[in-house]
Amino acid sequence: MNENASDPLSVVVTGGGSGIGLATVELVLQRGGYAAIVDGDVERADPLVRGYPGRLHAFVGNVIDEQRMRQVSEEIGQCLSVSVNALVNCAGAPSVAASIEDDTVEHWSRIVESHLTGTYVSCKVFGSAIAGSSTTGSIVNLASVVALRPGPVLAYGAAKSGIINLTESLATHWATANVRVNAVAPGWTDTPFVRRTDRTEKDLQTIIDATPQARMLQPVEVAEVIYFLISSASSAVTGATIVCDGGYVAGSGWAPYGGFRRRASGAARP
Repeated sequence: MNENASDPLSVVVTGGGSGIGLATVELVLQRGGYAAIVDGDVERADPLVRGYPGRLHAFVGNVIDEQRMRQVSEEIGQCLSVSVNALVNCAGAPSVAASIEDDTVEHWSRIVESHLTGTYVSCKVFGSAIAGSSTTGSIVNLASVVALRPGPVLAYGAAKSGIINLTESLATHWATANVRVNAVAPGWTDTPFVRRTDRTEKDLQTIIDATPQARMLQPVEVAEVIYFLISSASSAVTGATIVCDGGYVAGSGWAPYGGFRRRASGAARP
């Protein structure tokens, strides 16, 4: 966000049509800002767009298509009445768990391109525009706890690790341009992205059991962290990755010691 409080927050959210991206858009709008959604499917956001005429616009586009992203950038400039000063990169295709023996190069390439290359292209197009303007800006890239504690989603984990490295590189590159770049690494969050993998209730319970807070996160909880990073409240924070996971990473070493201690009445809820 522009650190000048007189300038409203105006954010582009890739993957803003659902899940964490859509929750972020809702927070921005509720708090008086402007937003532009870029997604392959914007139908879920239609009710929100109708509810905020002039302050929210949605554009269909694939983030790995640089030419289309540049076109979208021009269209956003024509539609929004304020200059874009923030970018949130949430776009990415769902992955499939598989061993390297059973995985395919096609699947690997698709996932890495969708998450890592897509984030790169979005930063190149929208981030460069912010850095080249007179405004102070902020970029938040969506990483994952899988970047920190790998699992059997090889391409997804590698892409998210790459996003953290890219985030740190761009934070340094754009520091003197007054653009901050940070990442958020969510844990298991109850979004269509997770549900789309057709996990059973037993699988979800396994996730819950591996999380100290004994629950999945809600998209708005991650969105609140993202909002902090694009707001002036985090003006000194850049090049950081904030883990937002209900304790998943911190608790990963507890299994050999019998797991987590649970209250008799169940784990506390926020």
